[in-house]
Amino acid sequence: MKTIFTLVAFFFVFAQTSVAQEGQGNEKIEQLKIAFITKHLKLTTEEAQKFWPVYNQYEAEKKQVRQSTIGSIKELKEDGDFTNAEADQAIIKYIEFKSKDLDLTKKYISEFKKFLPSTKIAKLVTAEERFKKMLAKQAQQGGNGNGQKPWKNK
Repeated sequence: MKTIFTLVAFFFVFAQTSVAQEGQGNEKIEQLKIAFITKHLKLTTEEAQKFWPVYNQYEAEKKQVRQSTIGSIKELKEDGDFTNAEADQAIIKYIEFKSKDLDLTKKYISEFKKFLPSTKIAKLVTAEERFKKMLAKQAQQGGNGNGQKPWKNK
């Protein structure tokens, strides 16, 4: 039970951090992500014209699901001092979020298959994960090695 609770707490901290990043640096992060994904997928011009509008819709729907989940758990205590009932609700919300996220992923993989080969869709999944890890690592290190965060305007 402690492992599940830890996972739920980690999810909420991660989700709140994601919302908190929606400030000045958000546009820069999006630009970096677009460049990162474009480089890794090696999209043709025709593929890119079809891909980016669908991908942007996918991202918008993921954001909406994430925000609705965060919004529904704001009443939980920040210090992690949950009652069993609150912890149960947090776990239920976490499972609901993961389920909705999985449904969206399935939906959009089907959409991407209409104009992208499976090899590029697989590269998309790995590119998104690599980008998240790169951002997390740079944030943890205080930026891009020279103390500057690449998503912050200079």
